[in-house]
Amino acid sequence: MPKSLITGASYGIGADIARALAGRGHDLVLVARSGEALDRLAVGLESEHGIAVQTLHADLVVEADLERVAEAVCDADILVNNAGAGLGTSFERTTWDEEQRMLRLNVVAPARLLHAALPAMLRRGSGRVLNVSSVAATGPVWQGTTYGASKAFGLALTESLAYSRRLRGSPVALTALVLGHTTSRFHELAGIAPSPPLLTLPSPYVAERAVRAIHRRRPPVVCVPSARYKLLAGLLRHVPRRLLTLPGLADDFTTVACGDAGESAGGDGEHSVLAAEAHGQGERQL
Repeated sequence: MPKSLITGASYGIGADIARALAGRGHDLVLVARSGEALDRLAVGLESEHGIAVQTLHADLVVEADLERVAEAVCDADILVNNAGAGLGTSFERTTWDEEQRMLRLNVVAPARLLHAALPAMLRRGSGRVLNVSSVAATGPVWQGTTYGASKAFGLALTESLAYSRRLRGSPVALTALVLGHTTSRFHELAGIAPSPPLLTLPSPYVAERAVRAIHRRRPPVVCVPSARYKLLAGLLRHVPRRLLTLPGLADDFTTVACGDAGESAGGDGEHSVLAAEAHGQGERQL
């Protein structure tokens, strides 16, 4: 059976991707900090689908934990880099510790796991990588924060490698999943208000579309699982930046008063970020 490793797997999109892969008969390695939820999911998937599920309780911003996962991913046929974080506070109001944690989770961890997985996949002559990105990666949707920039790294890395001659001529494929507002269990846990229905996609639907995409003979380099978000992502890549300053088109976190920095202020929700926690940080290593 093929084996898939998924980070941020205990809730939301990560858990739904795990369910979609389990439904296709994949053995799984589920990675998250939330031990109880992760173990419940593993038991349920093993019972329902008759597959083998291993759990790794790991905090990907901790070097030793990240290296444990990097070692495990060398045996995986599919890597899903799903764990991520966001800060709902403008850059000058965050602490450097918060910024470092987000960047380690959004930039360093997925790059490290990809760096570990890719050589093994190329040696075996097969493999798929799914990097969960965001419409915020295509333009300054979250103005005044480093979130969009951190997600742009994953999108750019996916495209850079996928279009390289080495990968174009191999059976190994990389795909960036570019998401917008997505409903998931994590929204409830984080206390995030529902997104507008027109801009909201169900997490199971997104997961199924993503898993279907990476199982194609030639997976897409960029997967946007909705016509409305394909249009939005295209516009964000090419629209004049000044238009994004118009009210309602983007969230400008520099306009939030210091006393309100801890409140949920909206966003694309692809990683269920911006929980109403200290400094507005939401994190998805769940």
